[in-house]
Amino acid sequence: MFSFLLFAQVLHFTAAYDNGAGTESPPMGWSTWCTNDFCGIPDRCSEYEVRRKADAMAAQGMVEMGYKWILLDDCWAHTERDENDELQPSPKLFPSGMAALAEYVHDLGMKLGLYTCVGTETCKKGRPGSYGHYEIDANTFAKWKVDMVKADNCHRPSNESQIDLYTQLSQALNATGHPMAFAMCNWGEENVVDWGGDISQMYRIQMDHLPMYNLPTKAQGAGYGQGVRQIIDFMADLHPAKYTKPHAWLDPDFLETLFEPIDAYSTMNFTNSRTEMAFWVLWSVPLLVATDPADLSEDKRSILMNEEVLAIHHDPLYISGERVYNHTNGAEMWSRPLENGDMAVILFNKGSLNAIDVGVEWTQLGWEATDEVSVRCLWGKKDLGVHKFGFVREDLPVHDNHFLRLSRTNSAK
Repeated sequence: MFSFLLFAQVLHFTAAYDNGAGTESPPMGWSTWCTNDFCGIPDRCSEYEVRRKADAMAAQGMVEMGYKWILLDDCWAHTERDENDELQPSPKLFPSGMAALAEYVHDLGMKLGLYTCVGTETCKKGRPGSYGHYEIDANTFAKWKVDMVKADNCHRPSNESQIDLYTQLSQALNATGHPMAFAMCNWGEENVVDWGGDISQMYRIQMDHLPMYNLPTKAQGAGYGQGVRQIIDFMADLHPAKYTKPHAWLDPDFLETLFEPIDAYSTMNFTNSRTEMAFWVLWSVPLLVATDPADLSEDKRSILMNEEVLAIHHDPLYISGERVYNHTNGAEMWSRPLENGDMAVILFNKGSLNAIDVGVEWTQLGWEATDEVSVRCLWGKKDLGVHKFGFVREDLPVHDNHFLRLSRTNSAK
């Protein structure tokens, strides 16, 4: 495994698609998708909501920590184009228009993203898609000074390939001369890992993620299911370190941190939300929170705004973590090399029955067994001493993780 990670470190230096939109690191921010509703069922957002969330993110220090992107999902557009055949926002929900909203967001040091679709209609509410209007829509987004465009995959003509359609939209966006990050959402279909990074700055690699820990139900797209556990298993088999690099970010979908609107239908409690965050961080993927960022609770703040955890996320090597082992009792260990020679490690209890011991041996990381290693708990922000041979977290609760930073103290890194 360690030799594979070294190989991934070399892959990291290969070219990716930088279009000047500011995607040197994985985008972090907030999406409207699951805030105040059950992930798109009411499908609502408004100018008032976006401004209020942006104000709260700035006031709470989220922007300073990197949460700079605001993405309006399939909720903003009017159901008809205007007299010039251009997309237009809902006049009731966005009376000031999108250019004014973009300016408001920019003044807070943030960036604005809008949703569209490569097909004839968006996935919800029959809003107009961009098929047949790629150039017109790209120019409209540029006119509004939008910073990101997310393109979904619904109502796409069956006689045209996804790579062709997404390439056409990508070219139209770049032809405007206004840098816009392109976020592809083709649900991981047509082996998108082989071409997504050539035409976009982030691309979905699997089906929609819903606010559940264990949800093996299948939706459109690649993957093993829609829960946190299924995404972790899928990423383990995908080997994300082969693909991740700046300006070409794998996207396993939004964070569902402490999803609350309909508690009876969600298992995104504190433990499951913290585990979700740990893995998204270890993979160095976009951190777009799809739950309410306003008035953060202490629990939510401790998950989203832990500076030691976020330092792993945007470590300059940008190598995705890989699974080193998984046992039948649910014990897993994942690791990720860091720029200064340290290692980030997740000890994980994937099971649902009992607390278990989960450990890491230094030889599993390519180190000498007798190396003296300082162990730092990232969630607790505390040192756990210097150890030889390895480290064991005893009685790790079900679904929980122990997120560690390991530093060798007795040898050159």
